[in-house]
Amino acid sequence: MEEFDLQSLLSSNDKLLIHLLQSYAQTNEIAVFVLNNDDNLQAGIFGELRKSSALAQVNQVRDLSELSVNKYKYGIEYADAPLRITALNQRVGKICVAQDVAKRDTNRLTIMQKLQQHAEFLRRMLESVSNLIIKNRGIDDFIIKYSLDVDEAIDDLDKNESGALKRIKHLSTSNASIISAIEFIDNNLDKRLTLDQVSGKVYLSDYYFSKLFKRETGLSFSVYLNARKIQKAMILLKESDKSINEISDELGFTRLSYFSQTFKKYTGYAPTKFRVEGKD
Repeated sequence: MEEFDLQSLLSSNDKLLIHLLQSYAQTNEIAVFVLNNDDNLQAGIFGELRKSSALAQVNQVRDLSELSVNKYKYGIEYADAPLRITALNQRVGKICVAQDVAKRDTNRLTIMQKLQQHAEFLRRMLESVSNLIIKNRGIDDFIIKYSLDVDEAIDDLDKNESGALKRIKHLSTSNASIISAIEFIDNNLDKRLTLDQVSGKVYLSDYYFSKLFKRETGLSFSVYLNARKIQKAMILLKESDKSINEISDELGFTRLSYFSQTFKKYTGYAPTKFRVEGKD
């Protein structure tokens, strides 16, 4: 398995990105921070935070998945923008900006609009600098590769993953947004789709779409996406002469090894063995 190491990127080149974020936060008297795709805080919150500041409390929390809906609880205004890595063609997290506000501050809308401008500027800056760093050092420096005992992993799969291929054969939903999302996914299995890309297509926020998708299908977005890719791979392995590498590329996997690991994780067979034995 593999995962983009956002913390490693932030700390690379003598913490260049961290210094840029800290300087920008102090200059503009705001708080700036980065979350990964699981909404976990990376490298802390940048800016001068008073001990009594609500943001100082936020700085002690790793999982900030509900920050946007709890901003009134913390007494802050908040905005964010997605971070993408060109070399992967996918989202790796988001840049966030926030500011303490008085409970009865009548200027919250103005503050929010200004923070959104900060977030968009920082997104462009971070992506530009990140792409230069990655181009210089190579993408492999920022990929975490987990060793995987596939047989053991299959035994430990949760019910969603282990039954994903069976579940998608009988999947049913009447929700128009989820139906549209599923149609978009199924028509773009050759792409490296991300949660924010698909949620954007149906005009829903990442957070709400993720919850809705799981509720309607019984599968998380990532499990469904992988299951559909593997389902198509099974057909291609049985009915075409394409090489395993060609199939991996056609289904948008970044590496052949990751495709093989994912295939075995969902089916119990390596792609080569599945092709020879023709298992369903």
